[in-house]
Amino acid sequence: MSKVALVSHDVQTIRGRAGGVGAFVTHFARLLRDSGDEVTIILTRQETFPVQIDEPWRRKFADWGIEILEFHNAEPSPDRWSQPWADRLSELVAPHLADFDIAYFQDWANVAFRTARLKRFSAARMPVLVTVLHGPSAWVRTGNQRNPDIPEDLDLNYIERYSARHSDFVVSPSRYMATWLRSHGWDFGREPLVLGLPMLTPERPISPASVPSGETRRLVFFGRLETRKGFSLFVSALRILFEQSPSALQGVGEIILLGEEQEAGSVEKVRRELAALDIPILHHGSFNSDEAQVYLAQHTADSLVVVPSPAENFPYAVIEACSIPGINLICSNGGGVPEVLDGRGTDHLFAPYPASLAAKLRERLADPSLAAGLPVYDAAAANARWLEFHRQALRRATPPAAVKAPATVDICIPYFNKATYFPHLLTALENQTRGDFGLIAVDDGSEAAQKATFDQLRARYGERGWTFVTQANSFVDAARNRAASLSKADYLFFIDADDIPAPHAIERMLEAITLSGDDCLVAGGLMVGDEVPLDLDTAPILARYLPLGPDLVSGLVNPMVLGPSMILIRRSAFEAIGGYRTVHGAAHEDWELQIRLLMAGFRVDVLPEYLLYFRKTASGLSLTSSEYAAKQRLIDTYEVELAKVGLHGMAATLIALLKRREELELALRERMTADTRRLHGLVGEMLRRRTTGS
Repeated sequence: MSKVALVSHDVQTIRGRAGGVGAFVTHFARLLRDSGDEVTIILTRQETFPVQIDEPWRRKFADWGIEILEFHNAEPSPDRWSQPWADRLSELVAPHLADFDIAYFQDWANVAFRTARLKRFSAARMPVLVTVLHGPSAWVRTGNQRNPDIPEDLDLNYIERYSARHSDFVVSPSRYMATWLRSHGWDFGREPLVLGLPMLTPERPISPASVPSGETRRLVFFGRLETRKGFSLFVSALRILFEQSPSALQGVGEIILLGEEQEAGSVEKVRRELAALDIPILHHGSFNSDEAQVYLAQHTADSLVVVPSPAENFPYAVIEACSIPGINLICSNGGGVPEVLDGRGTDHLFAPYPASLAAKLRERLADPSLAAGLPVYDAAAANARWLEFHRQALRRATPPAAVKAPATVDICIPYFNKATYFPHLLTALENQTRGDFGLIAVDDGSEAAQKATFDQLRARYGERGWTFVTQANSFVDAARNRAASLSKADYLFFIDADDIPAPHAIERMLEAITLSGDDCLVAGGLMVGDEVPLDLDTAPILARYLPLGPDLVSGLVNPMVLGPSMILIRRSAFEAIGGYRTVHGAAHEDWELQIRLLMAGFRVDVLPEYLLYFRKTASGLSLTSSEYAAKQRLIDTYEVELAKVGLHGMAATLIALLKRREELELALRERMTADTRRLHGLVGEMLRRRTTGS
């Protein structure tokens, strides 16, 4: 018997409702429990306040022997940089997964993110990770015809793609969804398996209340009231039908909207746009999945049910409807719907366009007998596929990898006027838990007094074989490149002269990069003050910097996602891209290095541990250099690649547009604040006059 976690934002039911993901979790949890597994459903919610499964369903899960754990998100911390809500939630959930043998995650806002990242860098036993492709945020936005919010949706995209890429297995209900994601740049570590969806027989079998009457008195739109579910398509088709063949609708006594109003005002919009039909339009928006099936069964005799979603994955709505004997059902052939029907039942499908749906409505309203022959979903075969996959996934669980220490590593340190801090960095390096490394420090034309400290340290550490060299001032990029050029090691470990690594930083990062096989790693950092020497146990932490990860899109918009300047990199990768690009006077050289590595196809990642103590000093480059020049060096890097396809200037244009948007938003907030103050003043004056009688 294995311990299984089903991690999901959607569980039957919350506030009386659940979507297809919630239905999947219920069916699969019961299927696994019935086969002898120990099953826990973990509810993970974006809200920062408690959200619970409805009590009747809690009792059902308890009766089935299924445990429930519920998590809501943590509030964002004001002293932490880069903390998208899905990342915070994944961090909260990760420790609770250690005792499970296998964990299934849903692809939307995939909270496998932190667990998958930890697993890449750990030799300890961890659960098998499976991502199920129901439809990630980009697919949902496309269906709803909504542009992404920046940077929030960019961060969510990265989290979802990373989690799927580094899951042990990826499962898709439909071939359509796996193909759609690949065509939109998703990369899977292993080919997604197409399994359909599990489906258990309802506890109370649903059968029609009466036999078909031979005529259609009711049209039922079946689905949530949101753009991607096709309610606008449904409305447009009815208007076409009414304009072209008004007699076709004469027998229809009511139009039913059977689904939650996801987009505010959509019900009234349907009523307004179909007012000319003079047919009552009723909305049933509070039914859960079981209740909707019962409603359809009760009205099978004289209803035509329409599922017009232009692009569905593998909808339970169609699976459930097909199980009702005699149902008169037509569906859009978009997405994975034809796969639900197993390539049969094409007479029940229409192309997802208004004219096509209007023609199908005309045909079916004229002859309801055409409802015959609707294929029934083979739930037994799907259940068997899911159970077989589950057993194979457990058998194929990879044992912890053996850690092989890399041959050599050199610490590369650029030095410029850092006499106050540099001795303490070297002391910290002396005390590392792993000491078999070389060190190359480059003085980049420091002032005489500052260089004297550098020379004293050269004399002190010369017997260790550490290398200290000087050069005329050429800027930090050149100093880092000079240090790298003197190395013959397998790995280069860059750190600034005023920073301090955690005592086990070198050992841990070398272990992590060996396990993951990456070409470059960064880790989290803790901002500290100017105290010298720095007591790592007692020093106040001013801020925490745990970067999201090396995402090229987010890196242009918000390079904070990329990470601090302590970098471990394979020397061959460093040399392949030509090292740091020298841009005198401009910061962000560490971010630019990661961007260039990614563009060249090298693997870069974040070790989610705080292994660096960094200072933000008044003399630091981030404060003394030009912010414009620093941003421009990143833009220039993107422009080199964009120019190859004739889009030079696109990166600069995007940044200019985002800057303008920020200015307009600030101006709007200031205007609203001024208006609020003015309104408060007027109200105060009115109250004063009323009090004084003036």
